[in-house]
Amino acid sequence: MVEKVYLVRHGHIDTGGEKRYIGQTNLPLDALGLEQARSLGDYFQTIPIDAIFTSPLKRSLQTSHMICLAKNMHYESVEALCEIDMGDWENVEISYIKSRYPELYAQRGANLEYFKTPHGESFHDLEKRVKTAFYEIINTATGTIIIVAHAGVNRMILSHILGISIKDMFSIKQPYASVNELIHHENGQWTSKKIV
Repeated sequence: MVEKVYLVRHGHIDTGGEKRYIGQTNLPLDALGLEQARSLGDYFQTIPIDAIFTSPLKRSLQTSHMICLAKNMHYESVEALCEIDMGDWENVEISYIKSRYPELYAQRGANLEYFKTPHGESFHDLEKRVKTAFYEIINTATGTIIIVAHAGVNRMILSHILGISIKDMFSIKQPYASVNELIHHENGQWTSKKIV
């Protein structure tokens, strides 16, 4: 059983200067993101880690690779740790969706948990697959692990263990290259603190 999880968001990516729905768009780290990933490697270099799990999207793989280089370890890619699938809204500017599809945009805001973008996922869908993956990982791995994923994925994990509703999940800050330390206590409860 896992006792401690370092929950890491991947490093910075270039979204073209305008806010857009990235989701599963497979963008790489930019120069800042690569530097952040190297810094994460430096941070974890002296911390004992038993296993590293990562989303298979390029930005998470690159971040995991830098940590693994510093640790002389390998990572395990977990498909279910991919970011939310935004379907037809993938890599589209938020301002465009807001002006072109105002009703859908409003529906998403009013029903954040269950609204599905066309051909995409809802946050409820994301929560189900991420929660399943999280418990599979912590019930099969042991000791202290790192999970490298995305803002949406990490918020699902943190919301679940801290009892925060999906509609309030954006209160959980997950900047690029952030690290949350999750401690699993003997009574089965989890606590979390942001450390990077």
